[in-house]
Amino acid sequence: MSPYISRLRSILRYLGWADPIYKWKLSRGNCPVCGASLFISLKPSDFLTRCLSCKGNAVSLSLIPVIKKQFGGRAKTAHAYELSTYGATLCYLKNNFGLVTVSEYMPDEVNGAVINGVLNEDIQNLTFANDTFDLITSNSVLEHVPDDIKGLQECLRTLKSGGTLIFSVPLYGTPQTIKMAEVTPHGISLLEEAEFHDSRFGGPKSALTFWRHSHHDICDRVRAAGFNRVELVDVVLAPSQGLPTKVVYATKD
Repeated sequence: MSPYISRLRSILRYLGWADPIYKWKLSRGNCPVCGASLFISLKPSDFLTRCLSCKGNAVSLSLIPVIKKQFGGRAKTAHAYELSTYGATLCYLKNNFGLVTVSEYMPDEVNGAVINGVLNEDIQNLTFANDTFDLITSNSVLEHVPDDIKGLQECLRTLKSGGTLIFSVPLYGTPQTIKMAEVTPHGISLLEEAEFHDSRFGGPKSALTFWRHSHHDICDRVRAAGFNRVELVDVVLAPSQGLPTKVVYATKD
């Protein structure tokens, strides 16, 4: 399928989640890239809220204030790793950090290989050396990782002492995280009704959801991977987004 057709299908699906157009709202907010800016919300949702200036999605933009607070003026000497090849977070990293590594996950390709100019990395088995990065970031990745704890452990291993993991995942109000699917010797076994997310890299409905993470235990899951200092940071960029985006912030001792 043409990447343009794939992208168009994802946009149409995105619009399908929106409220009727007469319910769309504009609000003034504080874009961490543009400064004061207008945001449009197609629904009271961070996922359906965008800055009209830089076009950044509020979910991806919400990591940036947390990154700024942690790194400040030392970003120019820091090495950041972002687990996707697009998005507002990546744009900010490229413009502000001294060195930025980027990857995607292509399961049918060799882990650690460069495929058509894109580094292929499995977060469950990163090919980087210990103590490589000052910062690791991701948006909507860990819910698609069969063993999310192992992925977090790999982040911990490849972070330098004092390094930081800052990420977001869809968070639900369930008492605890729900396992949606698992990998078995016979293939993928569904434990709940199959749920797929769109990916700009893989196309519409290309990413199977393995986890529905709960905001009640997400910090405990990150601690289980070995991070001692973990917190959820509420970020509101514009009133029309409704509830805050919850950003996970964890540091390596």
